[in-house]
This record gives sequence, C-alpha cells and structure tokens, in this order.
Amino acid sequence: MMKKICIYSMLILILSALSAVVAAAETYADLRADYFELSSSTQLQRQRGNWERLLERFDRFVAQHPLDPQLEKILFLQARTWDGLSKASGRQTDAQQAIDRYLAMAEHFPHSHLADDALFHAGQAAEYRLQDRVTARLYYQRLVTGMPDGDMVAEAAKRLSVLPEPVVVSRPVAAQTNQQDYHSLGDSPRLEKVRFWSGPQYTRVVFDLSAPVVAKPHYLKGENPRLYFDLLYTKPVSDLNNVVKIRNGLVKQVRSSLFDEQRTRVVIDLNRVVEYKLVTLDNPHRLVVDLIGTPSETALSSRTTVSDQTFSAQDDSIASILDSSADRQPTLHVPQEKQRDGVKLIVVDAGHGGKDPGAIGPNNIMEKDVTLKLAKALAASLRQKMGVKVLLTRSDDRYLELRERTDYANRVGADLFISLHANASPQGKAYGVETYFLNLSKNNQAAEVAARENGTTLQEVGHLEAILFDLMANAKINESSRLAAEVQQAMVSGLRPHFNRIKDLGVKQGPFHVLLGATMPSVLVEAAFISHPREEKRLVSSDYQNQVAAAIVNGVMNYTEAIDQVAKR
Repeated sequence: MMKKICIYSMLILILSALSAVVAAAETYADLRADYFELSSSTQLQRQRGNWERLLERFDRFVAQHPLDPQLEKILFLQARTWDGLSKASGRQTDAQQAIDRYLAMAEHFPHSHLADDALFHAGQAAEYRLQDRVTARLYYQRLVTGMPDGDMVAEAAKRLSVLPEPVVVSRPVAAQTNQQDYHSLGDSPRLEKVRFWSGPQYTRVVFDLSAPVVAKPHYLKGENPRLYFDLLYTKPVSDLNNVVKIRNGLVKQVRSSLFDEQRTRVVIDLNRVVEYKLVTLDNPHRLVVDLIGTPSETALSSRTTVSDQTFSAQDDSIASILDSSADRQPTLHVPQEKQRDGVKLIVVDAGHGGKDPGAIGPNNIMEKDVTLKLAKALAASLRQKMGVKVLLTRSDDRYLELRERTDYANRVGADLFISLHANASPQGKAYGVETYFLNLSKNNQAAEVAARENGTTLQEVGHLEAILFDLMANAKINESSRLAAEVQQAMVSGLRPHFNRIKDLGVKQGPFHVLLGATMPSVLVEAAFISHPREEKRLVSSDYQNQVAAAIVNGVMNYTEAIDQVAKR
C-alpha cells in the first residue's frame, strides 16, 4: 500500500512539473535573449545545430502564436538568425532562406518600422553572400521608392549609387536560348496580361509579368482619383489590351502604356478614393492590386453591368468569371457580415487542370480529368443530399493558379472548401485514401505530397512555411482538422463495403498552396493513388467516383452535426 502511495505521489509531481513547463510558454524576450547570446559567441556559432535549434523554436512560436503583438519582431529576428547562420556557414542556401524571411516580413508588415530594415538586409544578403547585384538593386530600389520615410533609405540610396543599373535591350532575345532570367539575357521584363475580378466592395487587378519588376506607386486623390504604378524597366507585349474597362461602381478602367524607355505606366481610374494593397508574387510573376471601398452610387446607377448576375450549376466556375468580357463583368454579391449559422455554400475544387495535368497513371490517365469528374459528382451529391449551394472552381479543363481557388472561395463567402486530388508515388506500389488540412509540418511524406500538389520543390515547401503564420490566423485550423477527420472516416467506412483493399492512410497536415488563405474550414482529399494500376482503374470508374462523392457528403454531414452540437452547448 505504501509503495502505491509513493508511486501515486511521484506521478503527481511529474504531472505538476509538466504543467509548469507548459505554463512557462516561450516569449519573444526568451528568443531575443538566446539570439543575442548565440550571435555574440563565436564558439556557439561554429555549431550549426545551435542555429537550427533556435530556428525550430522560431517556427514553433510562429505556428502557435499567429496573432502575437510581437510577431513582426519575431519574424524579423528569425530572418536575422538565418542571416547569421549564412555568414557562419558560407552557404548560399542559408542566405536565400534569410532573404525569403526578410521579404515575407516586409510584405506582411509593410508599415512596420522594421520593414525597411528587412528590405535593406535582404539587399545586403543578395549583394554580398549571393553575389547577385542585380537582385540586390531591386530590393534597395523597392525600399527607396516604397518606404521613403524609412530610416534605411539613405543607406539603400548609397548602394544604388554604386550598383550598376540593369541593361535594357529592346532587340529580341535569340530564339535558341532557354534561359528565362531577363537579367542574364539583357532583355526587359514584359507586362503580358491584365486581369480582374470583384465583389461588392472589393476589386482585384492582376498584372501578369514575365519577370520580377520594381513597381513605383502613386495615388492621386483629387476630383478624378486614380492609382498608378510605374513598372521600371518593363515593356508591354505587342498584343496587350491597353484599356480594360471594369465599371463596377468602384473602378472605371485600367489603362497601360509605355511611358518612356525606362518604364511602363499602368493607371487604375477610380470612381472614388479607396484603400489599396499592393503585393508582388512569384512563380509565375504577378503584381496584384487589391482595392477596397464603397462603390459610388452614381456610378452604380449608370453602369452597364448586370447587377443581379447569377450563375447556373453549369457555369459556376471561377474560370467563367475570369473569362467574362470587361463590359459584362459579373459582380459576386456577398454579405459583408456573413452569419455562420450552418453550412449553406460549399466550394468544390477540382485539382490541377489545363496545362497542369497533375499526376499521370500507368495507363496515361491524368489527375486533372479524374478530379473534374469527382468534383462534378460531389457537387451533385451535396446539392441533392444536403440542399446546399455548391460552386466549382472550374467546370471544364482550364488552368487556374492555386491561390485563385481559395481567393474565389473567400470572395463568394463559402462555408467550406474541399479540394479533390489523386495521389501518386514513385514506385507505383502505394495505395489508399488520405485527407489533409493546412498546417506547418515537418513530416517528410506530407512535405513530398505538398511539393507535388503545389508544383514546387521540397526546398520551396520549406520556404512556404515562412509565410504561413498570417494565413493560418484565418485558416480555421481546428475546424479544418475536424472536417478532415470526418471526411477521412466516412471515406474509409463508405468505400470498404464496395471495394476491397481500401487502405486508411489517415488524416495528415501539410503546407498546401491550394489551401493557403482560405477563411473557412478547408481540406484536401486524396481519393486514391493514380500511380497504382488497381486504383487508377477505380478512379476512372463512375461507380467509384459516385461512392467517393457519397462518402465525402456523409463526412460533411457528420461534421455539420458535430459543429451544431458544439454551438448549442
């Protein structure tokens, strides 16, 4: 009896100690102190493990505290840590990691007093550790033009006075070269296309570019307000539509033309003064301008666009919206304060499409074709069994960028987002079903799946984790996890009575581009392995497609019931 009491007492002490450890959560001050201890000790800096352990703690803090008031400082310090490691190791890959962190911090906190420091240090890393003076100049120029009040402007201007300007050559590049970097070719970037879509108080304008550019913004707020950008060292393609009319009550039109030999000017003519946000994206290169404000009533009354435009089940894809003519651009009427009183609108995403075939099976079955059929079957089943509205990101074989898919779900005010895919493995022996939700992940297998679905490398998946922090704040991680669990369980239990060898690969988490930025619970479903001969045959079978759809619907229904029960408590 005495022995049991001693054991019980020891367990209480252990649990108390564990509770104390959990309670003593890591803070910005802790990380800052350890960073300075490491950076001031040449002996500690010689061990790469010391740097990596500190970086892992930064990752953990960012994932667990996406809304921490000190987050901008944490991210800047994380970039500084990568920078310090690159100096100690001499590795260019470490320097690139530092640059990526600096740029992510400056992009997500552009008004922070540290944003200009981040851009300057990114330029320093590019100039001195990557020996890339052209890219360094871009970062310095972005600092000087975009943050003129920053305390690092003078230092950046000094570097600009020393570094040579990119050589702009108007002649065409030789056809035999495959190199796409315009700095190496001596050719200027090209403005290739202007696209847009909008909500009732929101318009997004996207400028497709052939290479990175420096964008210098100007905002005129007079009687005829307009926002314009000078794209330095950039020329428009010959067939570019120079005037894109929008006329949605917020934006009149977008104009673009060659201003002089050094720049292309794009002008966004507005009906009234609005707020705007400018973001540059890579792979492919784009300049994205988000305009937010209340449309002018006068402009609304005179507009030619049909204000109560709706979409049928056959024409409900984002592709149809993007392809609409400028004079008949549909407006998505989304309630500004959506009440989450149950699931009423679901966006179903058919993975891949168009020039992106996805994985290809041993009999040349393409993932993009399978996912489209699955998406249509799932949409029909959801409408029939749940009576909800369902929209498809694509309803035919079209290419869509990954971020456009969740952007669309956000714009239409979706309650759930479900992205459908078919898995693949190099050897073709793996089989089974699995469901993913968005989160940071150090799991190698999850990272490999994310890299394949993202169309990126494993290294780029690592880079992606640097910007997940702010997107995860809106990603409904807990609800997505619950939705993934219900869908996975329903698929396994629903498919096993009809098909043999249904392997349950479980619920996993990973950094998937297609789920980034979703403001509603969202999951990615791998319905089978297209690389496995048996499962490839199933994926093209309408019977299997319908059974998968029915199983996912049951999972969604179980999820909604569980959410309703929690809400009533």
